[in-house]
Amino acid sequence: MHDEDKQKNYELAAKLMSEQNFAAAVIAGAIAMLIAAVIYGIIVEAWPISYGFSAAGVGIVVGFFMGFLGRGISMKFSVMAAVYTIAGCVLGNLFVKIVNLAQASAASPIDVVQSNSLSVLAQWSISGLSLIHLVFWFVAVFAAVFLAKRPLSRAQKLAIGMLELRA
Repeated sequence: MHDEDKQKNYELAAKLMSEQNFAAAVIAGAIAMLIAAVIYGIIVEAWPISYGFSAAGVGIVVGFFMGFLGRGISMKFSVMAAVYTIAGCVLGNLFVKIVNLAQASAASPIDVVQSNSLSVLAQWSISGLSLIHLVFWFVAVFAAVFLAKRPLSRAQKLAIGMLELRA
């Protein structure tokens, strides 16, 4: 490869790296996680058999928004998407428990949250987990990790690889 071609690849890689926006990805991921967790809770409450689709949906939503707004290439985008996906699934489980208790006691969900300690809420969010739940969480994390990073062409991957080798 000629020096001129190498320089073009370095410039392409630098341009791609400069387009990353981790702050936007973190904010978008947090908002997407909260929205997806609420929707997850509503769907699982209405149709308990839909647990797997809801968990995968959390990962898809989080990963899509982080990838779209963050335009990430680095591994930190995937790691953050995985963390948000697991947190979204845990919050979704907590939301289901809160709604169930609110309906059983004829109270509002806010009253249920206020009348219980943080440790009780944390215990509710992971109570009842089984191996199948963890399998669906794995699928959700896989979807989030895949979608959180920007799709690159072969030439773009080559340019980034050359830049990393240079450094």
